[in-house]
Amino acid sequence: MVRTYKQSCVHLWFENRFGEPCEALPDTDTALSRFVAPAFAIGIRLEGDDSISIAAPFGLEDMFAMVLRPNPRRPLAKDWDKAVASASARWPELRVEA
Repeated sequence: MVRTYKQSCVHLWFENRFGEPCEALPDTDTALSRFVAPAFAIGIRLEGDDSISIAAPFGLEDMFAMVLRPNPRRPLAKDWDKAVASASARWPELRVEA
């Protein structure tokens, strides 16, 4: 319940944390399309019938290929360099493309 509340209020705290505005989004699937990189825009949900669904608005190719590129549907994130540095430190084999 708390997680759902936090997700529905992202537009209220996002700018203070990341330095750029974020409009209210109708659902988590839409939120995925705003992530800084397609490789990060993947959600896995356990459904009520115990099946698993995957939401990946950009597909799964970048994740499996270890490619990090900016989200083509939004301006370059102000913290793009920080995201690249953090991801590269965890996954040295990561290939960054602009």
